Amino acid sequence: MSTYEVEHNTTDPSTTPSTAHRRRRPDLSTFFATLSEISNPEASRHRQHAVPVPGDISAAFYSLAEALEVMRREGGDVGTSAGVQEGGQGGEDLLTTMIQSLLSEADTPPREVEGVSEEFCDVLDRVPRKSLKESQVCPICNNPFLEDEYSLVVQLPCHPTHLFDLECVRPWLRLRGTCPLDRTDFAKQEREKEAARRQKPADDEEEEWDGMYG
Repeated sequence: MSTYEVEHNTTDPSTTPSTAHRRRRPDLSTFFATLSEISNPEASRHRQHAVPVPGDISAAFYSLAEALEVMRREGGDVGTSAGVQEGGQGGEDLLTTMIQSLLSEADTPPREVEGVSEEFCDVLDRVPRKSLKESQVCPICNNPFLEDEYSLVVQLPCHPTHLFDLECVRPWLRLRGTCPLDRTDFAKQEREKEAARRQKPADDEEEEWDGMYG
Protein backbone atom coordinates (compact mmCIF):
# COMPACT_ATOMS: atom_id res chain seq x y z
CA MET A 1 0.00 0.00 0.00
CA SER A 2 1.37 3.37 -1.01
CA THR A 3 2.18 5.90 1.62
CA TYR A 4 0.61 9.37 1.85
CA GLU A 5 3.84 10.91 0.58
CA VAL A 6 3.99 8.64 -2.49
CA GLU A 7 0.33 9.09 -3.43
CA HIS A 8 0.33 12.87 -3.10
CA ASN A 9 3.96 13.57 -3.97
CA THR A 10 4.28 15.59 -0.77
CA THR A 11 4.86 15.26 2.95
CA ASP A 12 2.23 14.27 5.48
CA PRO A 13 1.19 17.60 7.02
CA SER A 14 0.48 15.90 10.34
CA THR A 15 4.18 15.04 10.70
CA THR A 16 5.65 18.24 9.27
CA PRO A 17 6.40 21.31 11.41
CA SER A 18 4.40 24.36 10.38
CA THR A 19 6.32 26.88 8.25
CA ALA A 20 3.39 29.23 7.61
CA HIS A 21 5.21 32.19 9.09
CA ARG A 22 8.60 31.49 7.59
CA ARG A 23 9.79 34.42 5.53
CA ARG A 24 11.33 33.63 2.19
CA ARG A 25 14.25 35.74 1.04
CA PRO A 26 13.31 37.31 -2.29
CA ASP A 27 15.40 37.54 -5.43
CA LEU A 28 17.41 40.77 -5.14
CA SER A 29 19.13 40.57 -8.52
CA THR A 30 17.08 43.48 -9.90
CA PHE A 31 17.98 45.63 -6.93
CA PHE A 32 21.71 44.99 -7.24
CA ALA A 33 21.54 45.49 -11.00
CA THR A 34 19.94 48.87 -10.33
CA LEU A 35 22.71 49.79 -7.90
CA SER A 36 25.28 48.76 -10.48
CA GLU A 37 23.64 50.89 -13.14
CA ILE A 38 23.57 53.91 -10.86
CA SER A 39 27.28 53.61 -10.24
CA ASN A 40 28.00 52.94 -13.92
CA PRO A 41 25.11 54.37 -15.99
CA GLU A 42 27.02 54.07 -19.27
CA ALA A 43 27.47 50.34 -18.93
CA SER A 44 26.21 48.54 -22.00
CA ARG A 45 23.44 45.96 -21.77
CA HIS A 46 24.50 42.67 -23.33
CA ARG A 47 21.03 41.14 -23.56
CA GLN A 48 19.17 42.98 -26.28
CA HIS A 49 15.69 41.86 -25.20
CA ALA A 50 16.22 42.12 -21.43
CA VAL A 51 13.79 44.21 -19.43
CA PRO A 52 15.48 47.61 -18.94
CA VAL A 53 16.77 48.22 -15.43
CA PRO A 54 15.81 51.68 -14.09
CA GLY A 55 18.86 53.90 -13.78
CA ASP A 56 17.92 56.28 -11.00
CA ILE A 57 18.23 56.19 -7.23
CA SER A 58 14.49 56.33 -6.68
CA ALA A 59 14.16 53.05 -8.57
CA ALA A 60 16.66 51.41 -6.23
CA PHE A 61 14.55 52.40 -3.20
CA TYR A 62 11.37 51.11 -4.83
CA SER A 63 13.10 47.91 -5.93
CA LEU A 64 14.32 47.06 -2.43
CA ALA A 65 10.98 48.03 -0.89
CA GLU A 66 9.22 45.67 -3.30
CA ALA A 67 11.60 42.83 -2.45
CA LEU A 68 11.08 43.33 1.27
CA GLU A 69 7.32 43.45 0.74
CA VAL A 70 7.52 40.00 -0.87
CA MET A 71 9.37 38.79 2.22
CA ARG A 72 6.78 40.39 4.51
CA ARG A 73 3.87 38.73 2.67
CA GLU A 74 5.59 35.36 2.79
CA GLY A 75 5.83 35.67 6.57
CA GLY A 76 2.13 36.28 7.01
CA ASP A 77 0.72 38.52 9.71
CA VAL A 78 3.48 38.14 12.26
CA GLY A 79 2.55 41.30 14.14
CA THR A 80 5.91 42.13 15.64
CA SER A 81 9.36 41.11 14.57
CA ALA A 82 10.50 38.13 16.60
CA GLY A 83 14.04 39.16 15.75
CA VAL A 84 13.98 42.42 17.73
CA GLN A 85 16.85 42.14 20.15
CA GLU A 86 18.34 44.20 22.96
CA GLY A 87 19.00 47.73 21.75
CA GLY A 88 16.47 47.43 18.92
CA GLN A 89 12.95 48.64 18.22
CA GLY A 90 10.42 47.09 20.56
CA GLY A 91 6.81 46.52 19.57
CA GLU A 92 7.24 47.27 15.86
CA ASP A 93 7.42 45.07 12.82
CA LEU A 94 10.94 45.92 11.69
CA LEU A 95 10.33 44.79 8.13
CA THR A 96 7.29 47.06 7.76
CA THR A 97 9.27 49.97 9.22
CA MET A 98 12.07 49.39 6.70
CA ILE A 99 9.59 49.28 3.80
CA GLN A 100 7.90 52.49 4.90
CA SER A 101 11.27 54.22 5.19
CA LEU A 102 12.29 53.14 1.69
CA LEU A 103 9.01 54.29 0.12
CA SER A 104 9.30 57.63 1.87
CA GLU A 105 12.88 58.12 0.65
CA ALA A 106 11.92 57.02 -2.87
CA ASP A 107 9.73 60.11 -3.27
CA THR A 108 12.62 62.46 -2.49
CA PRO A 109 15.79 60.37 -2.89
CA PRO A 110 19.30 61.68 -2.20
CA ARG A 111 21.36 62.85 -5.16
CA GLU A 112 23.62 59.83 -4.88
CA VAL A 113 23.63 56.46 -3.13
CA GLU A 114 24.71 57.05 0.47
CA GLY A 115 25.10 53.45 1.57
CA VAL A 116 28.21 51.65 2.75
CA SER A 117 30.83 50.20 0.46
CA GLU A 118 30.96 46.55 -0.51
CA GLU A 119 34.18 46.33 1.49
CA PHE A 120 32.29 47.31 4.65
CA CYS A 121 29.99 44.30 4.22
CA ASP A 122 32.93 42.01 3.45
CA VAL A 123 34.70 42.75 6.73
CA LEU A 124 31.70 42.58 9.07
CA ASP A 125 32.32 40.26 12.01
CA ARG A 126 31.11 36.75 11.23
CA VAL A 127 29.29 34.98 14.03
CA PRO A 128 30.39 31.33 14.52
CA ARG A 129 27.54 28.89 14.17
CA LYS A 130 28.44 27.19 17.46
CA SER A 131 27.84 30.45 19.35
CA LEU A 132 24.26 30.83 18.05
CA LYS A 133 21.19 29.65 19.95
CA GLU A 134 18.13 27.96 18.51
CA SER A 135 15.95 30.85 19.63
CA GLN A 136 17.96 33.47 17.72
CA VAL A 137 16.43 34.71 14.47
CA CYS A 138 17.31 37.26 11.83
CA PRO A 139 15.39 40.49 12.62
CA ILE A 140 14.65 41.01 8.93
CA CYS A 141 13.56 37.64 7.52
CA ASN A 142 12.50 36.32 10.95
CA ASN A 143 14.01 32.92 10.19
CA PRO A 144 16.07 31.06 12.85
CA PHE A 145 19.78 31.38 12.14
CA LEU A 146 20.39 27.69 12.77
CA GLU A 147 17.63 26.64 10.39
CA ASP A 148 19.94 27.31 7.45
CA GLU A 149 22.89 24.94 7.48
CA TYR A 150 24.97 27.38 5.42
CA SER A 151 23.76 30.68 6.85
CA LEU A 152 26.25 33.52 7.12
CA VAL A 153 25.44 35.55 10.24
CA VAL A 154 27.14 38.90 10.84
CA GLN A 155 27.33 41.27 13.80
CA LEU A 156 26.99 44.99 13.14
CA PRO A 157 29.53 47.24 14.91
CA CYS A 158 26.91 49.28 16.79
CA HIS A 159 25.76 46.60 19.25
CA PRO A 160 26.87 43.02 20.04
CA THR A 161 23.28 41.72 19.81
CA HIS A 162 22.58 43.24 16.38
CA LEU A 163 22.95 40.03 14.41
CA PHE A 164 21.62 39.52 10.88
CA ASP A 165 21.80 37.12 7.99
CA LEU A 166 24.29 38.86 5.69
CA GLU A 167 22.02 38.09 2.74
CA CYS A 168 19.22 40.09 4.40
CA VAL A 169 21.10 43.09 5.77
CA ARG A 170 23.57 43.63 2.93
CA PRO A 171 21.17 45.30 0.45
CA TRP A 172 19.89 47.69 3.15
CA LEU A 173 23.44 48.60 4.16
CA ARG A 174 24.50 49.15 0.55
CA LEU A 175 21.56 51.49 -0.08
CA ARG A 176 20.86 53.16 3.27
CA GLY A 177 24.08 52.60 5.22
CA THR A 178 22.42 52.36 8.63
CA CYS A 179 21.69 49.68 11.20
CA PRO A 180 18.05 48.63 10.68
CA LEU A 181 17.53 48.44 14.46
CA ASP A 182 19.03 51.62 15.91
CA ARG A 183 19.84 53.60 12.71
CA THR A 184 23.55 53.98 13.50
CA ASP A 185 24.91 55.60 10.34
CA PHE A 186 27.84 53.45 9.20
CA ALA A 187 27.99 55.15 5.81
CA LYS A 188 28.50 58.54 7.43
CA GLN A 189 31.27 57.06 9.57
CA GLU A 190 32.89 55.68 6.42
CA ARG A 191 32.76 59.06 4.70
CA GLU A 192 34.23 60.81 7.73
CA LYS A 193 37.08 58.29 7.93
CA GLU A 194 37.79 58.70 4.22
CA ALA A 195 37.82 62.49 4.54
CA ALA A 196 40.24 62.24 7.47
CA ARG A 197 42.46 59.87 5.49
CA ARG A 198 42.61 62.28 2.56
CA GLN A 199 43.34 65.22 4.84
CA LYS A 200 46.16 63.49 6.71
CA PRO A 201 48.79 63.49 3.90
CA ALA A 202 48.29 67.24 3.41
CA ASP A 203 48.73 67.86 7.12
CA ASP A 204 51.87 65.69 7.22
CA GLU A 205 53.33 67.55 4.23
CA GLU A 206 52.66 70.90 5.90
CA GLU A 207 54.38 69.73 9.08
CA GLU A 208 57.37 68.57 7.03
CA TRP A 209 57.77 71.99 5.39
CA ASP A 210 57.46 73.68 8.80
CA GLY A 211 60.26 71.45 10.07
CA MET A 212 62.58 72.52 7.26
CA TYR A 213 62.36 76.16 8.32
CA GLY A 214 62.13 75.60 12.07
